[in-house]
This record gives sequence, C-alpha cells and structure tokens, in this order.
Amino acid sequence: MCGVVGVGSKTLAAQNDVLMHMCDTMSHRGPDDAGLWVSKDGCVALAHRRLAIIDLSPGGHQPMTDEKGDLCIVFNGEIYNYREVRGALEEAGFRFKTASDTEVILTAYRAWGVDCLAKLNGMFAFGLYDRVRQRMFLARDRAGEKPLFFAHLPGRFMFASELKALMADPTFPRELDLTSLQYFLAYGYVPGEMCILKGVHKLGQGQALLYDLTADSIQRWHYWDLPLPGPQTAISLADLESELESLLLDSVRLRMIADVPVGVLLSGGIDSSLITAMAARVSATPVKTFTISFPGHGAYDEGPYAKMVAEHFGTEHMELVAEPASVKLLPDLARQYDEPMADSSMVPTYLVSRLVRQHATVALGGDGGDELFGG
Repeated sequence: MCGVVGVGSKTLAAQNDVLMHMCDTMSHRGPDDAGLWVSKDGCVALAHRRLAIIDLSPGGHQPMTDEKGDLCIVFNGEIYNYREVRGALEEAGFRFKTASDTEVILTAYRAWGVDCLAKLNGMFAFGLYDRVRQRMFLARDRAGEKPLFFAHLPGRFMFASELKALMADPTFPRELDLTSLQYFLAYGYVPGEMCILKGVHKLGQGQALLYDLTADSIQRWHYWDLPLPGPQTAISLADLESELESLLLDSVRLRMIADVPVGVLLSGGIDSSLITAMAARVSATPVKTFTISFPGHGAYDEGPYAKMVAEHFGTEHMELVAEPASVKLLPDLARQYDEPMADSSMVPTYLVSRLVRQHATVALGGDGGDELFGG
C-alpha cells in the first residue's frame, strides 16, 4: 500500500512543510520513497509515500506528471490489468516512459477522461490534478479496498489515505460527528461514507469525485454499482462450478503480478486453501505460504491443517510463531485505525502482518470468502 495526500484551493494550498508532515504521518504505508509536487500557481499540492510493488525503479516515483505537465497523480494500489490497458493506449499512439501502472492511469485519463475508470481492474485510490480543466479527480476501486478520506472546507479541498494525515494540518477543524459516534456505538465501527469527524467523508466504493477549483464545488457519482441479478436461466451445477473455478483462477493470477515477493496467508481453511490451490496453478515457481501458529492454544492452532495443504500443493511453506499480545499494542492500533473500531481481530491481523512482512511484500488471503459465499 501507499499513502496519498492532496490539497487544492482557489488561492494557495498548504505550505510545503505542512504537506510533507501530513504525508509523513503515513510513512508506514510507504517506506520506500516519498515525494511532493506543487503547481506553478501554488494552488494545488500533492504528496505521496511509496511502497514499491510494480516497477521498482525511480521511474515509478510519485507524484507523477505527464510529459506536458498538465496532469499530476498520486496513486495507492495496483491496477491488475495495466498491461492490457497500456497495450490499448499504445495502439492508439500513446507512448510510455516507465513500466509502472501509475503512468497507465495518467495516460488513460488523457485518452478517455473520467471514463477511464471503466477500463481499470484493480484495487486503488487516487487523486489526479488536471491543470487545463482546473479540477481534481478522485476515484476509489469498486470494492472499496483502498481508503480515501476527503473534506470540502470553504475555499479548500483536502484528501488523504488516512484521517491522521488531514489532522496533521494544524488549521484542520476537529469536531466529533455525533451521528457517526452513534453508529459506532451500535455497530462497533463507523460505516459507509461517514466519518467520526464532522465535515469529513470517505469516498464510497465504486465512487468518483471532481473538485472544481474555480467554482469551489464538488461533484460525486457512482461509476460502478453491484450488478442486479439477470434473468433466471437453466445452468447445470457443473457449468457453475467451472465458471467459479475460472473466475477464481483469473482473480488470483492477476493479483500475483508484482516485482516483489508475493505470498499466501494459509490457515488450512477452505478459503485460503482455495487461494493457495489457484496460486500453485498459475505460478511458475513454488508458492510461498505462511501460517501463524499459536503454541499452547490447541484448538486455535491451525498449523497442522495448513501443513497438509502446503504439502499437497508443494508450496514453500513457513510456519511463524505468533508473539504474545499485550495491551501495549492497543495505543498503536488506535493510532493506526484513526476511527474507533471494536473488532478484536485487528490484534492477530496486526501480529500476522508484522511477521509476514519480514518475508514477503504482498500477501494474498481468504478474507471475504464468508461474505461472498454466505458464510
């Protein structure tokens, strides 16, 4: 993941040192590189913290501008079909200077404007400044995997990957949104596009936004919605199984495209075992799998099941021992999540991620399987 932040104003954007401080609050999201870009008139500023996944060279540095200097982008995520989109753009006469998916988004916007979103398959959140049209263009992926907070204040627009980045601006208002607080007390989290701070919103999944600097106005819309069920047709169980297998295989194949080590979080359960099976089929080398063991916790130790799956698929398996958790973790987690969160799974997730990061930069998992397949 990466961290993005941006400010746009009719007069002057944030001071450079303030913007970099905002960006550096998200250094955990991007330890590999950092960058700052300010428009010539000083009205727009973009900053970025980079975790390099595709094109590890300096060519992938952000913020990234086009060759004319009319466009500038900060991008968090990965475009899985960037090679196909790049090929279509090259056929249309566009040329590229880097091998990054970031430049593909930038060029796709030059070619198709805001309609470029229909061409992108991935997990992403980005902010793009269009100097000619005097507007900022924000978008978030269809499933809402990558976060994006924004606030529209009088004469000023701000966005960031995390709430703490916005709060690093000393002039940013800090007032609790009482309705969001009520939702948190009811559900244990702040849902949808709401935010615990008044005046701040999350860009929704499958949403895009335009901020017009001249008019100081925003336009927000859904560029994608979950499709409605089609007409009922007679399809055999075998055909449905074949289609599901094809979709899973393609999904895992796309997510394994990276210029850094990729692994699979393998618990031995149905979902992560399916991911491992698909990864083993599309990978030319043994897949790296990781299991976290909890010694002394018998029924909660998934190590033996994961080992069986790893042996079956011939993976390069590693069993990592989870360190004991203590309440000392909670302040760090509270600072990380920004908004209040009552899901206790954040503790083992944090411990797992910290262990696996020592061996792989990208890790696939089976999260979401229960939601997609009805538990």
